Parts: sequence; structure tokens; C-alpha cells
Amino acid sequence: MVGVRETISRARLDFEAAGDVRFLRRRSEVRSYVVVLLARESGELKAVRVYDNSHGDHDMHRYNREGAERAAETFHRGPASEALQIAIDAVRSGYGEMIDSWRR
Repeated sequence: MVGVRETISRARLDFEAAGDVRFLRRRSEVRSYVVVLLARESGELKAVRVYDNSHGDHDMHRYNREGAERAAETFHRGPASEALQIAIDAVRSGYGEMIDSWRR
């Protein structure tokens, strides 16, 4: 029997931002994932954006500063492994703009 492996990591992007990544893999296939952009606000980290496939689609969720989630937007239509990498790349390359937008 082949088991499912879970990977969890946090990357510090700068003093005020971090990115959390969690995914489940069976063999070499990514089954589920979540990528969260976090920003430091009043001394604690708060969710700014979340990319996941928890409802079957590859969705991106924006949050406001109070923690309310806006409607999900589909950001990819291919395999979960591709969507995971796209989400990680989006957070790494665009976190500054995402946080600025969240703070407005």
C-alpha cells in the first residue's frame, strides 16, 4: 500500500511577510494543497491570500484586514502539481503588491 505524504513549510519573505505551503502527495502526484500569504499586522501574522484546491477547483481567495474572505477566483485549470507551483511563484514574486492592496 502506498501512503500519502504531507509536506508543510513556512518561508519568511521579508520582515512583514511569510508564505505557508502545505500539500499532500500520493506517490509523485499532488492531491491537495494550500498556499497562504501572511502579513504582519499589529504584531501577528494574518492571511492576505490563500490558494487551494479544497473544493476541487484551483481557487485563490483574497482576505480583508478584518479576516473576511472574498469570493473565490479560479486561477488554474490544469493538474494540482502545476497549480501548486503557480501559487508558490505568485506569492514569492508578488507578495509586496498583494500586501499593499490588502492594506488599502
